[in-house]
Amino acid sequence: MQFYLILKSLVMLTAIVAAFRLFFIKLKRLYSIMMAVEGKVEPSPFNRIKERINVLFTDVLGQSNVRRKKLPGISHTLIFFGFLAIQIHSLELMIRGVFPSFDLLHIMPFIYSKYLFLADIFAFFVLIGFGYALYRRLVVKPPYLTMGRDANLIIMFTCVIVISFHFINAIQSVTTVQISVFFPISGILASFLNLNSWSSGWLTFMYEIFYYIHIGTILGFLIYIPGSKHLHLLAAAPNVFFKRLEFEKAIQKTDIENEEASSFGLAKVSEFNWHNVLNLYACTECGRCEELCPAANTGKPLSPKKIIHDFKIDLFDQADALLTMASLPEPSKNRDSILPIMREGSEITHDVLWSCTTCRSCEDVCPVNNEHLDFIFEIRKNQVLMEAAFPPEIQETFSNLENQSNPWGFSSDTRADWCKGMNVPLMMDKPDAKVLYFVGCAGSFDDRGKKISQATARVLQKAGVDFAILGPEESCNGDMARRAGNEYLAQMLIQQNVEIFNQYKPSMILTGCPHCYNVIKNEYPQFGAKFKVIHHTEYILELLKEGKLVSQDKNFGDITLHDSCYLGRWNNIYTAPRKILTEINSGKLIEMDRNMSKAMCCGAGGARMFMEETIGQRINNVRAKEAVSTGASMVCAACPFCITMLNDGIMETDRQIPVKDIAEIVDEGTV
Repeated sequence: MQFYLILKSLVMLTAIVAAFRLFFIKLKRLYSIMMAVEGKVEPSPFNRIKERINVLFTDVLGQSNVRRKKLPGISHTLIFFGFLAIQIHSLELMIRGVFPSFDLLHIMPFIYSKYLFLADIFAFFVLIGFGYALYRRLVVKPPYLTMGRDANLIIMFTCVIVISFHFINAIQSVTTVQISVFFPISGILASFLNLNSWSSGWLTFMYEIFYYIHIGTILGFLIYIPGSKHLHLLAAAPNVFFKRLEFEKAIQKTDIENEEASSFGLAKVSEFNWHNVLNLYACTECGRCEELCPAANTGKPLSPKKIIHDFKIDLFDQADALLTMASLPEPSKNRDSILPIMREGSEITHDVLWSCTTCRSCEDVCPVNNEHLDFIFEIRKNQVLMEAAFPPEIQETFSNLENQSNPWGFSSDTRADWCKGMNVPLMMDKPDAKVLYFVGCAGSFDDRGKKISQATARVLQKAGVDFAILGPEESCNGDMARRAGNEYLAQMLIQQNVEIFNQYKPSMILTGCPHCYNVIKNEYPQFGAKFKVIHHTEYILELLKEGKLVSQDKNFGDITLHDSCYLGRWNNIYTAPRKILTEINSGKLIEMDRNMSKAMCCGAGGARMFMEETIGQRINNVRAKEAVSTGASMVCAACPFCITMLNDGIMETDRQIPVKDIAEIVDEGTV
């Protein structure tokens, strides 16, 4: 027996050292790849440490993002905490394999016996969680959830670890060597197998068998993780820790005047920054992003899950070349050794790249806080600025923006024609106006958008608001050009507005378009224009609360509300429009099945408004059918693009109902 214990110690020591050595070699390579990329992270995530620690507790330990999907969230939480709970005992068993006399139960009998009791219960939770996970994969079979080799192996590894854990506990519960511990689950197993009737020799033999199975599987799991999709077990917590803390986000500003820059945007995996790579490592391939993606759900080739997976595969395929390049001094670096992302045979195709509506559903729902749009925006930027590769129909839009500062190409000096006869002042005539109403291109030139602007102006006049517009001095906000990758054109438009804003220095900028609101509020500060910006839904709610607008309690019938992506998922404004509708309308507010953060995009974002939609179903038609199916007598939105897209979609349905902006409803329903 003594010889066996010595031999076991040597075998276990060798196995543990070898497994951990291989694990750290793989981990070091992953870290080296992450540090070999050349992109910069701006702003630095090494700030606000206290807030980031709080995020770890809520998002990782609290599983807050995972639990947003109820049953899968509960299942994952059971697996997460159950697997975590058994690690102390597994570590003790590992040490005991090398040092047989090591026994935590003798060192701290009271605390450790209570721990073993709880760990035995939590371990069983893992099996319950995996039971539901298998049911979901084998019976429910959601299309976005793939059942690959990795998933099967991880399930197998984990179940073997937990089952062997219970067998070890069951055997320990009937041996006289151990201090008495109550194992609630393993005790049932011991009774079921009638272990009390087994001989001590047979119990010892079975203990050793399950010991080797348990520790061997853990060590195999350890080696397997760095090269599998479950790399997220290592990367998810750091990725969450370094996530963007602000709800709002801005596209990274490119220094287009940098004469030393050889390229703009993202062309190769070597141009990722380390946080991009951490995103790739952290992806769980759970498919939640794909489930909510409007492009994926209407037959487009874009899948947010797949695009992250394809980036990761490309990164690993070129890892040797990347590491070689990174090891060389600057003059010797051969950047041509790295293949471009958009190349012949690549999974990232033209149709994949341009299918994205930038709705941000993928980022909002991601349990590990990946930022899919950072990749898409930067690749679009490279394609437009460096390759002149973009959908041909948007060329006219770019030309119109460049020549007339609006996507339709109407003469810029007619920007104020929508308000002729309404006594709406211009800022050039009233530079001290309290509120600058930034009308936007749709509100100035689109026939449907003009009606929304007129309604907004009447509401402001009713409330006695001191406001003015820019008129011919206003340019397109730059959002469309920026999200279509034309950073040069976007910055030209933005700078024009920035100069005007800084000239008048308004105390507040009011917008009716969520795209104007988002870009002026969140991206203009990059260009030296930081002002208070408010969307008309929040401002109108303030006016109602202050009694400057009085509801007539008019019955508009039952209304369903469409949440604009750039108002909701980009800026977290969900409450204001709903409060306004319940205040103004005596009819009911009927929610669509997909609402608020899960609301489906109208299809107009990311410059898709001015591109053809030829693959699969039209996104606006699908959303329009959802709105009509509620039985509501009216659809309300708070975005001129959403209004147009939904109205066009409803015209394709069997039931025609009006689509109105919230400002129009307020105009009709207040005095």
